[in-house]
Amino acid sequence: MPHPFRPRFALLLLLAACGSRTPLGTGTPPADAGPDAMPPPPLAVDCGRSVQYTAPRQPITLEATVESETPIAFSGWSLEAQPPGAMAGLDPTTGPTATLRQSLAGDYLLRFTARDAEGREESCQVRVESIVGPPRAICPEDELRTPSNVPLTIEGDGFDDVGVVSYRWAVLDGPGDAALAPRNAPTTVFRAERTGTYRLELTVADADMATHSCVTTVRVVGPPAVFCPDPIEAPTRRPVTLEVRATDDTRIVDVRWELLAQPPESRARVVPGEREGDVYSATLTPDRQGEYVVRFTAIDEDGLEASCELLVIGTPTPPDAICPDVVEVRPLNEATIEGDAEDDGRIVRWRWELIERAEGSEARPPAPADAPTTRFTPDIAGEYRVRLTVRDDDGDEGSCVTLVRAVATEGLRVEMFWDTDGTDMDLHLLRAGGDRWRTNEDCYYVNCIGRGPDWGGPGAEDNPRLDIDNTSGFGPENINIEEPEPGVYRIGVYAYRGTARGATVRVHCGGSTTEPQEIFGPRRIDGTGSTHDFWRVADVRIEAGRRCSIEPVDRVERVQHDGSPFPR
Repeated sequence: MPHPFRPRFALLLLLAACGSRTPLGTGTPPADAGPDAMPPPPLAVDCGRSVQYTAPRQPITLEATVESETPIAFSGWSLEAQPPGAMAGLDPTTGPTATLRQSLAGDYLLRFTARDAEGREESCQVRVESIVGPPRAICPEDELRTPSNVPLTIEGDGFDDVGVVSYRWAVLDGPGDAALAPRNAPTTVFRAERTGTYRLELTVADADMATHSCVTTVRVVGPPAVFCPDPIEAPTRRPVTLEVRATDDTRIVDVRWELLAQPPESRARVVPGEREGDVYSATLTPDRQGEYVVRFTAIDEDGLEASCELLVIGTPTPPDAICPDVVEVRPLNEATIEGDAEDDGRIVRWRWELIERAEGSEARPPAPADAPTTRFTPDIAGEYRVRLTVRDDDGDEGSCVTLVRAVATEGLRVEMFWDTDGTDMDLHLLRAGGDRWRTNEDCYYVNCIGRGPDWGGPGAEDNPRLDIDNTSGFGPENINIEEPEPGVYRIGVYAYRGTARGATVRVHCGGSTTEPQEIFGPRRIDGTGSTHDFWRVADVRIEAGRRCSIEPVDRVERVQHDGSPFPR
């Protein structure tokens, strides 16, 4: 005969014996599986009640439950023990249903075994008591559960070889008052408000007034108690910690945080945090002004849950201006500076400012001044600071500062500036080995702007260039040689027109830097009359490998203002 089998389908356990009632053994409603419930095993068997009753010469039918993911290859009952001298019979021995026939009082031990097509095997046992004499009270074997103040039907039973004549239910103990009705029938309805464990006793009696009692346990469960705080005001773009207290009569096994509502365009999210005792935390960073509704749910090991909602109100905060910390560029090269901003609203104004120049610089402010991205050109080596200020639609402002490092990378760079408006000072650099100023041996405004004179080496890297000729005051004027030939170069400043109260010369050589190796001045030089001052500043010795040394000269001479060369 083929074995009855349906995947994940439980066959109903039946017990039929003369003088007995059918012991269902459970209460209703059934408890739901909790969130930590394990998935069903690939093969499971259930024999029903572990102890069942009959009387001598009264057959009892047993039926088992089989659940399997694969077909059942074998199932059947076997008689493993019986009273001495008993000649019990079991029919059939295959399949989930079998009938035990016996004639002697005592205990009979039966086992049901199932094996699936993959060779997995499971079994369960039933002890059948064949009795003569006092009755037996039959209570549900497993603990029953019911929510607080929800009726629970409890089905008890009794067995006697002649017949049970009375039933009586009583509450033995519990954490509070409990109602049982009716109390004089095998099936009763239980109700209690306070959570906790209650013990109930069922007593049965036969016609000879012999009695027997059993005890069943009912656990009244309730959802967790959760307590959310009052509304929280929190500045936008700043994380705020949310804390909720949750308790339960058993154990909380899982919690859930949900963001139910948030302002338009918000991308905020709730990040669960750590638990400390009964307090559960999470972090929310409001990114827009307005209301955020967060739901917290706690789930206990009974599968019951409770929730509360938190209101977080995002309040305005000034915008955060974002700009690079440092930008490096060579003097007179344009630096592009990209700004950005974060705000809980809308940025309505951008403003760039030059708040600090290198000493002697006359660099113009960044432009455009009113856009997220601007451009700035330093005119001499050194450090500059550019500030971005943004304003939002609430009128709040935020700022950031970018350090612009103008780095002298040339092998030789000479910078000159002065402090008197409306005057014209000229920077001169005499080539190594040169002995006549105001000739092609000298780099100055006549021959060196843009492309300078050819000083003999291959390529243009050893040729000088004057990048600015300032004729109206302050400077700067800069002469650069990318890769100067070894030798001694002399620096001079000529007072072409007017008098400088203080002219300053800075010398960079030997590698990349924003700080000069030497600074000369400020020195007063006069450019009035038929002869003007010529300041012989210093000699710079260039050696192989970009090594350099600087020797001060610092001598002022009067020279003819007719444009003729003058000696070294």
